[in-house]
Amino acid sequence: MVLGVLTLVNTVSQSGGTLLSAVLPLIKAEFGFSDSALGLLTGYGSAVSFALLTLPISHWAARYGNSLVLALSMLVCALTNMMTAGCHALWQLIAARFVSGAGPAAAWPLGQALVAEHFPPHRRSGAMAVYTAGDFVGSTLPLVLGGWLAVQYGWRTAFVVFGLLTLVAPVLQWWLVPNHPAVPVEEGAAADEAPLRWKDGVRELWRLPAYVHIMFGFSWASFAVYGLSQWMPSFYNRQFGLAPDEAAAFFGGAYAAGAMLGLVLGGALGNRIGRGGNERLLPFCMLTYLLTFPCILGVLFAPNLKFAFAAHVAATVFGAMPNGPVLSMLHGSVPRRLRVLGSSIFLLVMTLLGAGGGPLLIGIGSDLLAPTLGPEALKYAMLCVKLLGVLLFVHLGIAWRNARRDAVLTQGDGP
Repeated sequence: MVLGVLTLVNTVSQSGGTLLSAVLPLIKAEFGFSDSALGLLTGYGSAVSFALLTLPISHWAARYGNSLVLALSMLVCALTNMMTAGCHALWQLIAARFVSGAGPAAAWPLGQALVAEHFPPHRRSGAMAVYTAGDFVGSTLPLVLGGWLAVQYGWRTAFVVFGLLTLVAPVLQWWLVPNHPAVPVEEGAAADEAPLRWKDGVRELWRLPAYVHIMFGFSWASFAVYGLSQWMPSFYNRQFGLAPDEAAAFFGGAYAAGAMLGLVLGGALGNRIGRGGNERLLPFCMLTYLLTFPCILGVLFAPNLKFAFAAHVAATVFGAMPNGPVLSMLHGSVPRRLRVLGSSIFLLVMTLLGAGGGPLLIGIGSDLLAPTLGPEALKYAMLCVKLLGVLLFVHLGIAWRNARRDAVLTQGDGP
């Protein structure tokens, strides 16, 4: 029950940003914004709030309880999503996205910490995969339903409807999820020490090579993932001439089909592989992410919609598979008392590097390439950003080397 409610919270926390990407063609048509302006809105215009709010939220959660702070943050998110319907200028849209970022800024670290409290390490990859399913459902439903609402009744109506739907989540979560941490599920887990100051906690996290390189590796991956996902409905709109609601539904269908299959496979395989040691999850994550590259090429250079859909499903399957294992590794690589702070720092770096930079760089690249490539400019801008994801292999390779060395040393210290 707890896992289901937390997954629902994670789902609706993503809805505002996803709905925005679905209605970008309508906003562009109404206001005449450039691609660079739209990239700023969907990138740093939405992501800076994660960077600024995630650390204060982790501090308040340590003081008042994870469940309470998460519920209040989601309430703010719901109200601000509804207020987005009244925006009439770029700065107003950016301000609304900034405040609504309180929802995902809380759902990422606090939801993960609550899941980790309720599941032991050998079941955590599967539980995190279920929780992460909220990311994909929250990135699909607004595309399909929101895109249809926006075309039929206007993009402002779509934001009001999803804001009302978001209000349900914090009510259920506050009712069903305890505000105080559960009894530690790890065998032999000791009682928590007094909370560290941020500076001391960050210093301690920085001394954990596995945590640092996992964080930077997946932050570079998020650069491509966030960038492409925000612009993909616009890509289908321009490349294949689909109407905004059709483009959003097409992308949403491919995203949903691939994500659910990938999460199930990744969670099951992650639980199995992780039994032999968390370090074994790293090559698994590298392999699955490597397979996304030919699939994305298939999407961007597809000869027709059917080919693009099949390639997009495959790309999403491989892209979703590492989600549960990487969160399991993240929480397994830090002490229990640093989980919320560790998740918050992870979100901060991933947001500043990926969620903010990816969409903005694609928008700027599209505008720069437009004079020479015309309608093809967006496609090649997306390709360039995808290629930056290769830096994931550098960091995860270093993390794998350190993890194997630590595993050997641990065995050497055994009886």
